[in-house]
Amino acid sequence: MGTTYDQATVEKICCRLRGLVQDAFQKHLYTTAIFYADKLASLSHFEPEDLYTLAECYFKNHEYRRVLHLLRQHGNIVGSDERLKLLAAQSLLACKDWEECLRYLEDHGCDEDSVADSKMASAFALLRGRVYEVTENQKEALVWYERAIQLDAYCHEALDRLVGTHVLPLEQEMALLRSLRLHEEDEWLRHMYSAKLAAARSSCGCAAPAGALAAGFAAGAPAGSASAPSLDIAASWWGRGRRRRLRQAFDGELPGTDESSASLLPAPLVRNGDTLAARSTKFFYEGDYESCYQVSKRVLEVDPYHLAALPVHIGSLVMLEKKSVVFYVAHQLVNAHPATAVAWFTVGCYYYMVKKYQSARRFFNKALALDHNFAPAWIAYGHAFALQKESDQALAAYRTASRLFPGSHLPWLFIGMEYVRTNSLQLAQQCLDYSRTLMPTDPHIYNEIGVVAFHRKDYRKAIEFLQQALSLCGAPHEAACTNLGHAFLKEKVYDCALGAFQQAHGLNPQSSAALSGIAFTLQLLDRPDDAIEYYHRSLSINRDDQFAAEMLNYAVQEAAEQPCSMEL
Repeated sequence: MGTTYDQATVEKICCRLRGLVQDAFQKHLYTTAIFYADKLASLSHFEPEDLYTLAECYFKNHEYRRVLHLLRQHGNIVGSDERLKLLAAQSLLACKDWEECLRYLEDHGCDEDSVADSKMASAFALLRGRVYEVTENQKEALVWYERAIQLDAYCHEALDRLVGTHVLPLEQEMALLRSLRLHEEDEWLRHMYSAKLAAARSSCGCAAPAGALAAGFAAGAPAGSASAPSLDIAASWWGRGRRRRLRQAFDGELPGTDESSASLLPAPLVRNGDTLAARSTKFFYEGDYESCYQVSKRVLEVDPYHLAALPVHIGSLVMLEKKSVVFYVAHQLVNAHPATAVAWFTVGCYYYMVKKYQSARRFFNKALALDHNFAPAWIAYGHAFALQKESDQALAAYRTASRLFPGSHLPWLFIGMEYVRTNSLQLAQQCLDYSRTLMPTDPHIYNEIGVVAFHRKDYRKAIEFLQQALSLCGAPHEAACTNLGHAFLKEKVYDCALGAFQQAHGLNPQSSAALSGIAFTLQLLDRPDDAIEYYHRSLSINRDDQFAAEMLNYAVQEAAEQPCSMEL
């Protein structure tokens, strides 16, 4: 005798199945959930709610084509349910059917005029932005990301893409943050995004006491009366600050934490991973790589796969020349996240550090294949070409970065540096001037403008810009000090030149350029015996320094020709 199932019995079975699906779903047993959800949908004749449950189970199990096939079979239901439309669009995006996804969003009325719920309309706008970004239509992507934020101020994915990523000019980013319509109890969110924006727009100039480094370089001082530059004040200031931050890090405190920043966020969020990632980014842009490393290391100790902290963490390791650590981190990331750009970027950084630039470029290119908008990989890709004097390829990488990240000054700075290297001074000047409009406080820009002026034989202007670079530095910069020393030599202000070279030598005792500069200045001051000592020290570091070798011979001749005073 067969069992009969009346409507009431079927309803009970459906109710029971919904419970089983929910239980399996919460336990992430998606195959089990799919089995029961399929039976549920059949029994309920594909009611919208049960159809959505089955489609969501397919989606969670990464069966995107199956989701699309199911929703096409029930197009009459999908057309009236915004959740199913969103699931279909997300499945097309996951299948990388970019054009089909965009066509679907346009054809099915997925905009704020057709969608009653503003949060749902924001989700559709976000999807459009992602499709346009993947297809390299940056202008439209930014328009739809901004639209997503206007519709829902809590759409983090859109905000995270626009704030602190240099895809917008600074003024637009600030206006965007001011325009967020947040609940009064959620103002901490605005402060958190502001911290990220401030970190990404930091430079060495943010950390330096005004004019501290310029004190000893009086631009208007007469050539004969100028005294040797005194950089002790700024050097001791930076040294104390760096030691204090390092001591805080090792003692378990947070470098750079102050009362004002702590008061803007709820106390537990001050030590949150995203907050610390923003602080480490700020340290990186200020050139304080030790503090950046210590803070980002603390983030990764709590969450080893905090992707927002990884780029600056890797960057600080590269700047600190911690090759073995980069090697270890690269292996960990490739094992854990082989499909992320930052993993292969880290591998490329290791090869970059060991001077295997061709291998480095291969892995940087792999990172960009995974994420075309990963800014650090574009910059590093250009560097790997520039270090092998492949200017055309380096400039192409930097130009792509400038196009993808129009709010960042770094691509234009590196384009200008490459033009300086190839002696295209007019183009270099234009690029550096534009970089300066984007970031007026970056000392590296002023250093390069000073180098351009030096090559144009405008030595007074070179001195002016190099002094400005040093005044903006949070830490005295060896290259700027060396360049300034050469500019003073051209102006025959030998005491100032000697002071600049000595400061550069103090910052890097292994710099043969600084030692050669000291030796040459001493030779011009008619102190050949002292010059000979420094030439020997320079050649002990760099035996291929032809200038030092040649000038050493002249210094020896000059010393031999000097009269010897013999006292009985």
